[in-house]
Amino acid sequence: MRGIPAGVLIAALVWMLPRANGSELALIVLFTWLIALGDFTHIIAGSVEMAFLMVQGELGLFPAVFRFFLPVLLGNVIGGTAVFTLLTWAQIRPEVKEAEEPEGDSPNS
Repeated sequence: MRGIPAGVLIAALVWMLPRANGSELALIVLFTWLIALGDFTHIIAGSVEMAFLMVQGELGLFPAVFRFFLPVLLGNVIGGTAVFTLLTWAQIRPEVKEAEEPEGDSPNS
């Protein structure tokens, strides 16, 4: 469940980066700080920690894969997909509504 908000934040970050105009580093730092502040999990950052624990012998393969990697990846995908879908829908919604209107019902006819 903690992977979903991290997926949302990373998806929002990716969405915002093209318009950052020189503030990319500050934006990345802010969003990663928010992930840490909320104690959310992200598959990329967390993989390093889990790999370290595995190398140290403190974590086995089965718990790493089934109790961390797969659940966190699923949460990140769900969160990121939800935000991306909502943002995309908000952008194209006016065009979809316009395309759904019958020809005779437009105010310009």
